[in-house]
Amino acid sequence: MKGSNDMILKATKALLASVALIGLSVGAAHAYLPEGKTFRERAGSAASLAMADVASDPAAQALKTILSAPVKAETFVDKRDRAAMVEFYAERDYQPVWMVDGVYTPQARKVMQRIAAAAEDGLDPTAYRLPPVQVGAETPAGAEIAASVDLVLSKAVLTYAREAFAGRLDPSSISKLITLKPLLPDPIEVLTTVSSATDGAAAIAGFNPPHEGYLRLKKALAEARATDTGPALARLPEGKSMKVGLSDPRVPLLRARLDVPAPSEAPEVYDEALAEAVKTFQSGKGLQADGIAGNATVAYINGTGKTNTAEILANMERWRWMPRDLGDFYVLANVPEFSVRVVEDGKVIHTARTVVGKMTNQTPIFSDQMESIVVNPSWNVPASITMKEMLPAIRRDPSYMARKGYQVLAHVDGKFRPVDPQMVDWSNVNPRQIMIRQPPGDDNALGSVKFLFPNEHAVYLHDTPSKSFFKRDARALSHGCVRVQDPLEFADILLAHQGGWTPARLRKMIGGKEKWINLPNRIPIHLTYFTAFVDDNGTLETRPDIYGYNGRVEKALGL
Repeated sequence: MKGSNDMILKATKALLASVALIGLSVGAAHAYLPEGKTFRERAGSAASLAMADVASDPAAQALKTILSAPVKAETFVDKRDRAAMVEFYAERDYQPVWMVDGVYTPQARKVMQRIAAAAEDGLDPTAYRLPPVQVGAETPAGAEIAASVDLVLSKAVLTYAREAFAGRLDPSSISKLITLKPLLPDPIEVLTTVSSATDGAAAIAGFNPPHEGYLRLKKALAEARATDTGPALARLPEGKSMKVGLSDPRVPLLRARLDVPAPSEAPEVYDEALAEAVKTFQSGKGLQADGIAGNATVAYINGTGKTNTAEILANMERWRWMPRDLGDFYVLANVPEFSVRVVEDGKVIHTARTVVGKMTNQTPIFSDQMESIVVNPSWNVPASITMKEMLPAIRRDPSYMARKGYQVLAHVDGKFRPVDPQMVDWSNVNPRQIMIRQPPGDDNALGSVKFLFPNEHAVYLHDTPSKSFFKRDARALSHGCVRVQDPLEFADILLAHQGGWTPARLRKMIGGKEKWINLPNRIPIHLTYFTAFVDDNGTLETRPDIYGYNGRVEKALGL
């Protein structure tokens, strides 16, 4: 029996040695306490019960000794976890949480089982070091073993809760234009919550996102793993649009992807049967159902029928970056989907097509609050557009400003003041000393209305005079802002929640000078990047990874 105990002690010490900080691992601490009581409540009542003094309790002594030991090279998260564990255990007089009298509590085993099943949540179970399950099985563990096991499991709880809640990656490491800032859960709150819960396994699982989009992907992940038995389908190369009557070496591959039998003669000719199959596919994806297999359609086809789960896992990770509370009434603009939705009480009440930033002017990903709607907006041309597009055009054609109806403002005495464009030396002008403005009008780049939510990227949603862009399937065409189809209908939906607004009242404002509508009830708005999602019919939908973010997440997660 002693030999078995020594082996367990050796295994536990080896596990501790592999952890950067002794006693700080991923997991959820679950105290074996009277139901409904917190650690502070127990600490308060314990005084009258003459709780054993640390000095006379070997397990408490061992816990205190380990937590008091100096540690080299701590990360910020490690320091945070260690400080939380010191306070957590000190409040309960360093009594073990997971082992009572040298034996795992029933709660401890449930929590360990839940962490071991982290793959179900889209996480990596190998990242959470758990103590040996056989500790105390044959004979109660000694004080040193019990203390070591307790700390290893508590660290596992903290790590799991943190990654389940806020993700495994820093969003800014994928792109500087992703400025979502997920909050880390408070480690003391994590340990307290899980340890005092009636069901510790459910409590630690509760740190995963509550959003319907995440929960649907979790179900899709299980289904994908159950059916993921073969190699990935062959990818269709991009090229010229495939149309009826044209011959293309990609046609046989397209037939295979859409399950269309090949004719005995001319198998590389794009025929009517294949065009009908393409139309059916396009219609199901919300694309223009013209039967022509252009690069936009090819991208969607390549995104379907995948036999691996990497894309689902990467999108589950991005759900962890989202605010926990999206709002009871909010706007969600999903960039790869080229769409914007208004959601009320969990139900989509309005959907519209959008145009988003092109590859060289990507739409940023973040959450904010819409504060105002501007009718008949002026457009202050961003400095980047002034430098890259406006100045070259003006230098080629001095009448450019007058023909386009732009105004020029120069920085004079600390303010921007209107000046005659003819008085500006455009060959030698400092772009930072001028501002180009397009006044309200039919040709204004912002159209008749814009939706403002002040942010560090200076982007917003707005109308556009270029209505034809909405007919395209691939709509990454803007300078970074999100253009909305049917913006007045979109505004009607938003203003209905502000009180006193009707469609007729809004339309009377169209034309003339710029007018502002400040929203007394600010509206949460989320610019997102989800390339995989499950629709209301339970079907997994995928969209092209237009900015490459999904691929970067997959690579960073080692998928």
